Amino acid sequence: MFPKKKILIVIGFILLVVVIGFLLYYFFFRAAEPSIQPTEVVTPIQVTKLPVTREAWEQMSISEKARRGLPLNVWPGEEELVTPAVPEEEPVTPQISDIAEGGRTWINPVGADPVGFLSPSLDGMGNIYYNSSDSRFYKLDQNGQKTLISQKQFFDVKNVSWAPTKDRAVIEYPDGFKIMYDFSKDKQYTLPQNWSEFSWNSVGSRLAFKLDSQFPENRWLAVSNPDGTRVTPIEAMGDNADKVIVNWSPAGQVVAFSKTGEPRDGWQQEILLVGQNRENYKSIIVEGRGFLPEWAPQGDKIAYSVYTSVNGFRPSLYVVDATGGDNTGANKIATNLNTWADKCVFNASGASLYCAVPKNLPDGSGLFRELADDAKDDFYRVDLKTGVVSFLAEGALGSYNTTNLYLSSDESTLYFVDKDTSYLKSIKLK
Repeated sequence: MFPKKKILIVIGFILLVVVIGFLLYYFFFRAAEPSIQPTEVVTPIQVTKLPVTREAWEQMSISEKARRGLPLNVWPGEEELVTPAVPEEEPVTPQISDIAEGGRTWINPVGADPVGFLSPSLDGMGNIYYNSSDSRFYKLDQNGQKTLISQKQFFDVKNVSWAPTKDRAVIEYPDGFKIMYDFSKDKQYTLPQNWSEFSWNSVGSRLAFKLDSQFPENRWLAVSNPDGTRVTPIEAMGDNADKVIVNWSPAGQVVAFSKTGEPRDGWQQEILLVGQNRENYKSIIVEGRGFLPEWAPQGDKIAYSVYTSVNGFRPSLYVVDATGGDNTGANKIATNLNTWADKCVFNASGASLYCAVPKNLPDGSGLFRELADDAKDDFYRVDLKTGVVSFLAEGALGSYNTTNLYLSSDESTLYFVDKDTSYLKSIKLK
């Protein structure tokens, strides 16, 4: 009998030989199995092996790949993913016009000074103004060239009321001191301190004003010579002085408006036209409160603004006839523009009205105008023959809070003052 240990060694040896023999057969002598031929022949991608690894290739710079003659962007055998180019949109250039034609329009600076108490010059080819920085008055032509109209200095001027002849003006100071200054003669005349709200007649020969007093019975609407002589009382105002608007008509018949007509229903109000000689002119019925009027150059029309609760207490602009006869108040035009009458100007014939109209007016701005101090304006034209309202322009580089609108004599240019800076601007109309 063989020992068990030897038997196990022999068996293990035999098994090892069998395993080794099977492995030799499997890897070296087994015949290749027949492959299944596909019905469609696929051409394999030919991959060119580079003399570097892909990892090394990816770490190379473009210049090094080019120097070594290697592909610059795509590893052989891979398709380059090309992102389709998105066509760039043409930049939209804002359409800006040199002339006000109903869109964005260039607004041009005029002169280099802030202008105070601006008024068109008599020839219509420039303007006259007060320069607070040196306390003098100047004339500014259409090219922005300024000339002194007096060597005299007027310090801390509070208000100026120019005569239509533009050679004289009532000048008021913060302490209540008032003078009429004649620039053609370099001569001044002191006016009483209890005179206020001056308005000249159309030829500059007479002044209308309110004469105030601590006693109601001594409060009068009156007229005088420009130097303060020959005072003529027109109407006693009594306790209604705050309801009187001194505004001499260009035709000369009407000296003031009075908001003391007969009470009306709702928001309507009767406005009386006050003549020099107690004439009984036909009144005007307006559709709200806060009546603010502007005369047409011939005195045959009035533009006015009023407010109502229906319109959020914002000002609404109207135009009516005001000939002084039975036609007064007729042919009313509701412009549907929310602006004040003093932000408008008639052309010379009175056939058109140009207005600066705030883009957005807050509720209550008719009651409290200071609510609109930050409002910016667009420009409109009202054809007073047809009643058609046309949008003229908005500022190309931003809008302005405008005041003191006036037209050049040939009506080719609209001028205005930027209320925020007191600089004069212009916009071409043709």
